[in-house]
Amino acid sequence: MTNKPEKVSLVYKQNSQLYKIAQRAQKLNHLNYIVQQVMPPQFSAHCLLANINNQTIIIHTDNASYASLLRFQASTLCKVISEHTSQNITKLEVKVKPSFQAIQPTNVRHISLPSNAAESLSQTADNLDDGPLKTALQKLAQRYNKS
Repeated sequence: MTNKPEKVSLVYKQNSQLYKIAQRAQKLNHLNYIVQQVMPPQFSAHCLLANINNQTIIIHTDNASYASLLRFQASTLCKVISEHTSQNITKLEVKVKPSFQAIQPTNVRHISLPSNAAESLSQTADNLDDGPLKTALQKLAQRYNKS
């Protein structure tokens, strides 16, 4: 006997608290989209609108340098959020929340090249003028000729 999934609208009718939570999440998601559009492009991958409390917007960032730069955008962000909500936002709070990633041991991978690839690198280096590219290609060719 299997249980069929219930429609979300039915669940909301049964649980008004869940409905309020979902509405707030949707509102924050929409406001986060607006904040992302207002921020300088380099911030968007590092900043997230986390919450709105009273007259304060809370933004999480993964880096202290972005937090510092983001504080310079406070007046613009507060103004934009105030325009899209019924609240008068006057304060920006930035919290640094580094993204947590499980530390995994790094495996040293040895890449092997066919001998003709090492020869091609060497020949290409021979045809170049002296410079960093020529030096790099020569080092790569020597590395793969040793192995």
